[in-house]
Amino acid sequence: MRRPPHAPWHDGPPRFAVGLKPIPPERWLTPDTEAHALDDKRRLLADPSRVHRCAPEAEPAAREAARMVHAMAGGAMDSDAPLLSAASVVSDDLIVMVRDGDGQWRAGALALCAPTFFSLERASGESLLELHGPVPGGDGLARRIARIFDNLPQDAVLERFNWTLQAGAERFLPHAAPMRALADATPDADAAEALHVRVERQTIRWLPETGAVLFTIRICLDPAAALEESDRAAIAAAWHGAGEDARAYKGWDRIDRLARAWFTAG
Repeated sequence: MRRPPHAPWHDGPPRFAVGLKPIPPERWLTPDTEAHALDDKRRLLADPSRVHRCAPEAEPAAREAARMVHAMAGGAMDSDAPLLSAASVVSDDLIVMVRDGDGQWRAGALALCAPTFFSLERASGESLLELHGPVPGGDGLARRIARIFDNLPQDAVLERFNWTLQAGAERFLPHAAPMRALADATPDADAAEALHVRVERQTIRWLPETGAVLFTIRICLDPAAALEESDRAAIAAAWHGAGEDARAYKGWDRIDRLARAWFTAG
């Protein structure tokens, strides 16, 4: 089993900060560490009603985003469903953020095949403030992100990470209830087999033709049993060091029993 491609838990407990850092443009979508999950993603994309929305005013930006993704990842763009075709060649979910008439950034076009406890219906058309409403300190975070969107250099690619533990290996998790039910039904002795580390690799880059922003989310999913002891110790330290607001937002109390069983397993 592989070592997870990213290990943000070594940076300590979750912090609700922007945390964006520039990366070379050639590392934007490649290498795709989750390409092995593309077949499952394409099966979801075959039913667009479950995973795709595009507001009419966002269509030009969606086409521009799709051209940019295809230019790096290959494949031919479908002119009738450009964002869907782009989503089919990368493991990343794609969200095109456009400005509305009031200057607010909104999720205008989305291809979501691996959402982490938020639904397509919940996200489509929402502003940055609305999207970050449930996050501790979300208003201030949304305003800082909006300023970054407003001032993105044309060729810059910015990257950040989120992470959590989940029960099971499902990537498509618009709602937490199935994962929580699995956690509740799993005995402590099976914690290492049931738990997985779920990392969100997020990037943003400007779309110069339309002035929109493309936000990507790649879910990296690895079984807890595959992690080295240093990773398990770092996750345990971050888990125990997280504040109550972070634990509540991430729903950690529902899997705390399994997490602690894994942390203390021999």
